[in-house]
Amino acid sequence: MPAELTLYGRSVGTVFDLLGSKENDITYSLGWALAESERLSSALLEDVVPASQAGLDADSIRLQEGISGAGFTDIEILAGSGDVHVVIEAKRGYDLPALAQLQKYATRTKPQPTALVVCAEASAAFVAGKLPDAVAGVPVLYRSWREIETLVSSAADQARRHAEKRLLRDLSRYLKGLMTMQDVDSNLVYVVSLGGEIENTGISFRDVVVDHDTYFCPVGGGSGGWPKEPPNYLGFRFDGRLQQVRHVEDYRVTDDNYAGFEPLKGKVDWPEERHWVFSLGPVMKPMHEIRTGNLYRAQRVWGALDLLLTCETIAEARDKTKLRLADAGR
Repeated sequence: MPAELTLYGRSVGTVFDLLGSKENDITYSLGWALAESERLSSALLEDVVPASQAGLDADSIRLQEGISGAGFTDIEILAGSGDVHVVIEAKRGYDLPALAQLQKYATRTKPQPTALVVCAEASAAFVAGKLPDAVAGVPVLYRSWREIETLVSSAADQARRHAEKRLLRDLSRYLKGLMTMQDVDSNLVYVVSLGGEIENTGISFRDVVVDHDTYFCPVGGGSGGWPKEPPNYLGFRFDGRLQQVRHVEDYRVTDDNYAGFEPLKGKVDWPEERHWVFSLGPVMKPMHEIRTGNLYRAQRVWGALDLLLTCETIAEARDKTKLRLADAGR
């Protein structure tokens, strides 16, 4: 059995994990696999170029190619003796390239691209309308990292060479780890306070959770302290105590103006925020009364599931969780 490998205390499951998780790391990982796997490069070309140009193998893969006045492209695939030229812009998270950046790639990249492909984490439905269909006559296509991972997995199944199959399976694992996903190994609970009526709509946050088995909140990353990644568990407190803990069964991100919660459609207008929308599993109720403790009214905290359900207060569970994570170097 192979020994466990860690890097700065972080488990290394594939060779790609040695690079890291930044945009350039993702770019280099995908570029390497495209160059090493004919199955993958052919599958990607078939997916993004016109049917009349399908059935081609990649001639060369370019990484971080300098473009005069346009910076660097992430990945370029050339095929068909230069007749097909695909430029891939790889983004981490939900960010999308600006129109000006795409225009530069379309007009200053030689030869002119057959297609500009944007890869990011959001679903195709989320991106709809946010990218142009074409720039300077060059089609602009979007593929989520989930779609790219599916393409990689399919290529791995079809690969005949053992080394190629292993490479693609490692890339699949790497991409899955990078996508915004629940840490299914985590027993941390994100505990929130359920307040009253939402903007004179007649609907309270308690109704959203209790009656609809749903919860929504802003996507983190700013100063608000909301989670950047979807929690595995959510805890809900009101009336001065912890009322229930729910497993997050599913989640999505929306940027509509009603936080993806249909009963609020037409009643609220929040156009500037992205929201997590969580589907909640069965209720777990504490076996004894767990008071709030010294938390201010709407404070949100993290607590380990076992501590949260056994401590006297939520605040105590929070403090003990912090100590446990500190002892583990996290």
